[in-house]
Amino acid sequence: MRMKERRRAEEISCSIIRMLRAASGGWVSGKAIGDALGISRAAVWKHIQHLRSMDYRIEASTRLGYRLLGPEPVHLHIPEHLCSRLIMLESVGSTNDFAREIASESESWTVVIAEVQTAGRGRLGREWISPQGGIWMSIILKPMAAPSEAFRYTMAASVAVCRSLRDLYDLNARIKWPNDVLVNGRKICGILTEISAELDIINHIIIGIGINANMSASSLPEEWNATTISAELQREIARGELITRVLEEMRALLESGEVYQEWVRLSDTINRRVSVQGFGDVTGLAVSLEPDGALILRRDDGNLIRILAGDCIHLRSAEQSTGAGTQAEEVSRYA
Repeated sequence: MRMKERRRAEEISCSIIRMLRAASGGWVSGKAIGDALGISRAAVWKHIQHLRSMDYRIEASTRLGYRLLGPEPVHLHIPEHLCSRLIMLESVGSTNDFAREIASESESWTVVIAEVQTAGRGRLGREWISPQGGIWMSIILKPMAAPSEAFRYTMAASVAVCRSLRDLYDLNARIKWPNDVLVNGRKICGILTEISAELDIINHIIIGIGINANMSASSLPEEWNATTISAELQREIARGELITRVLEEMRALLESGEVYQEWVRLSDTINRRVSVQGFGDVTGLAVSLEPDGALILRRDDGNLIRILAGDCIHLRSAEQSTGAGTQAEEVSRYA
């Protein structure tokens, strides 16, 4: 098949998937597909067979037409050049744990993706509920960098997710310090970064990214104040397309010098009154973010405090802060 014909065939197959996806599990007749795309019903059937060969689960009925069953295969749309190795798992305890076990023998940009995590972890070892339909992946990176630069990779991951959600779905995604992605104030993604390092060099970084994609928001604990992409859009998405965009954005950000600037620009924490919990609670106005990931907080007594890590709770939006002190002190919080 010549290149032009192959491209046309791919466009038709993609259009068919979009029509089936838009039906949200309902039936779409072969005639309706054919009329919309200007092809015969026999040609529609040929494309359906091709899509099935690519692991799409499509049910056919001579009376009703076609419908898309279950989540789409997540590996679709992920170009080979974006990862040195792609590992797909039906179920795993934790993608970060799996990645850590293979990290020493793996190349940089090895990506581990699971349909389900049975023992997913968030920060501080908290349970991360990871049912089918979400995006649960870990990326192994081996940068020639000092441990002090590790947070730059967490920044890149959170910015990449934000950009992707904004560009693909027009969602108002922003970053809550240090590593959560929110949409309209509700958590839609969490990022867990783990490193192995010597005193002066990183051995490897594992970046775990969990995105609530094609899932019901009601399946998540109410106290999480979480949302999902499908709940926000009222439809399911092609997860492979989102994964591809996130990987593309991460690579572009790490090659550019714009990671920190974008992380600050997309912050939902700056100019909010917050409470940060770690080895003690601190409350005040979030005034700025620093390149090493530190949050600068102005306490109610006017003094500035520098916080490296902790649990950040947004109390309310920008507030006028009073108080005369500007003395800065360093408080280390380790996740």
